[in-house]
Amino acid sequence: MSYKTYALLAAVGLATFSCQKNDSQNEVISQKYIHKYGYAVSQEEWQEKNYPGQVISSLKNGVTVSATYENGQLHGPCTYTYPNSTTVEKYVLYNEGMPVKEILYGITGMPLQETVQLTQNRNSITFWYQDGVPRSIEEYTQEELIDGQYFTPLNELEAQVKKGKGMRVMRDGSGTLICKDDIEDGFMKKREAFYPSGSPESIAYYQQGKLHGERRSFTPSGEPLAVEEWIQGHLHGKSVYYKNGMKELEITYLFGKKNGWEIHYTDGRTPSHQIAWDNDLKHGPETFFVPDGKKVIWHYAGKEVSQSQFHEMNRLDEMISQSK
Repeated sequence: MSYKTYALLAAVGLATFSCQKNDSQNEVISQKYIHKYGYAVSQEEWQEKNYPGQVISSLKNGVTVSATYENGQLHGPCTYTYPNSTTVEKYVLYNEGMPVKEILYGITGMPLQETVQLTQNRNSITFWYQDGVPRSIEEYTQEELIDGQYFTPLNELEAQVKKGKGMRVMRDGSGTLICKDDIEDGFMKKREAFYPSGSPESIAYYQQGKLHGERRSFTPSGEPLAVEEWIQGHLHGKSVYYKNGMKELEITYLFGKKNGWEIHYTDGRTPSHQIAWDNDLKHGPETFFVPDGKKVIWHYAGKEVSQSQFHEMNRLDEMISQSK
């Protein structure tokens, strides 16, 4: 799983996590009810007396859940084990029903990630390498990155964000470089992603966390894969895709929808297939370039029509538009 995915899960995890089952895979096989003074009680007595203590659940998938309750709500630690193991995979600390801390552990018991709710709108996220060395420590105000420290596998500081500005260097649990991010005003402005070999995978620009501007991607050997134009998270403008270093496909987008020409190329230069699009629907000629000439299929709003039908319906559209 990429760091981007981990960070997203961490940012929302405390708000959505629950120690209760939520799908058929988490079906409860058995439960024990333990009073906080250590003696077992029946389910009926637990529910009737609203005792403080723990509910220990064995799930169908082999996970054991130990949830602490007080006054009828989660209050204190709640743990999940790995399937068919006593090793804790996830620890969540609750305060009167609200999660305030979450820690994820590896199968060896080493911590991998910790999310702490510092205030209502502020949280910290810590990642560790597989051997327990800190990987990164960040503080967010909602989605805005305020402060961050990023360490090498040798526990040396290699990048830092202060007051929402700086460089973020992200590595995976084994220390392999994932990406370098330029942070401004608490948000990523530019990301350089890398292959495990260290060669560039992509260079992209962002605005308020969304792709905005040019995005270039490359093969591990450095040949171009794609050049795309983005606006606020949507493809917008011309996107060009390459194969073996030569242009293979060119598509024009309008706010995420195909709008204009889609052109497929042979040997990077000669068109082999050309499609007209309007609002993500085939609209106009679709041309196949074949050895003995070309074949043209016409579409109107996504439906195949004859050339004369297309021009007639298009003429009616123009008349209606002019009359408004």
